[in-house]
This record gives sequence, structure tokens and C-alpha cells, in this order.
Amino acid sequence: MASAPSIEANTLSQQVHRNLLVEIVAGRRPSGTILRETELASELKVSRTPIREALRQLAADGLVEIHANRSAIVRSLSVEQITHVYQIREALEGMAAELAAGQLSAEELSRLDKLAKGVGDARKRGYREACHKLDVELHRLIAARAGNPLLAREIERFHVLVQLMRDRIGDEEGALALAHQEHLAILSAIKTSNGVKARVAMVEHIRSSCEVALRCVSPTA
Repeated sequence: MASAPSIEANTLSQQVHRNLLVEIVAGRRPSGTILRETELASELKVSRTPIREALRQLAADGLVEIHANRSAIVRSLSVEQITHVYQIREALEGMAAELAAGQLSAEELSRLDKLAKGVGDARKRGYREACHKLDVELHRLIAARAGNPLLAREIERFHVLVQLMRDRIGDEEGALALAHQEHLAILSAIKTSNGVKARVAMVEHIRSSCEVALRCVSPTA
């Protein structure tokens, strides 16, 4: 019977997983990049065991495809896969928005209001960054205040997949402006403790985001 991995091995594999995750999401290891166990072990100065475990976790995250020759390839999401990701986000985040309505603290709502104001105040150069900050914080707080840690974890996992497409999503100012208005509608429903309205606003936002993503990846989609 094989012995269980040590705590040290688990911790190291988690560190490797995090490092590779950041590099994939940042685009430093773009779609199509081959990740070989031996090369990664040499580069990161660790044994192949934590590399292998990290690649398995990345495969579970949906970011790589494992091959039989002890390598993996960074995935390029297809139109169908993107659609599936957003369908799952729609279900998970719609529920989270309903559960989180009325649950955010005054301090948290104030922080979101400031970020929303920052979008309005941003000059053209900083507009995308301001929109992104509000986007990240709004979705993060809703997931956190839904009162369901498992739900929050799954939402975070699918956000990682969306990050792979972020450089191609919402580059047009019109798409950013639409997303901002949708965020304001979600925030308004959260503030007034209207769970049903919050769910509807979130679902509409994610469906709209999916349409933008599909247009960016496949203009004929």
C-alpha cells in the first residue's frame, strides 16, 4: 500500500501550483505552451513529485491537458467550453447574489461605492483598470458574503478560467461601459436586500459577459 504524501510534499506542490497558475493567467505561459515535468523540476529546483501533483491540480482547474509523456499543454478554451464556463457561473453566481443581498457590511458597500465612483472619474487611460477593480471586488464580496464556503470556492475556480480570456474580453469601451452599468444594477439590488433582483441582475450580467467573450474568441459565434 502506497504511503500518503507528506505535509511538506503537499505544501510544495501547492506552491508550484500557485506559481504556475499565476504565470498562466498572466500570459507568461500562453495557450499551447508545453509544460514538461523534467524541465519544470529543473527550472523551479524541486523534484518531479510536486510538479506532477501541481499539473494534476491545474488539469482539475481546467487550465491544462495532461499527456501520457509526463507533460501537459496549456489549454485554449473553445467556444463550447467558454459557453459551459459561463453557464456554470450563471448558476453559481446568481445564487450567490441572492444569498448575499443585504449581507454586505456598511464598510464593504462603501468600498464598492468608491470603486464605482472611480470608474466614473477615470480618464480613458485608466478606465479599464478602474472597471476591473470594481469587477473583481464586487464578485469577490458577493461570493464571500453568500454564507456558503463551498459555493465561494467553486466561483473562484471558474473565475480562474475567465482570467485566461481576460486580455481578449472587454477591450472595447462599449463592452466595459455595459459591464459597469450591470455591476451598478447588481450593487443596487444588494444594497436594498432584494435577493431576487440581485440574482436576475447577476444572471443578466454573466450572460452579457458570455456574449462578449464569444465574440472576442470567435467573431462568427
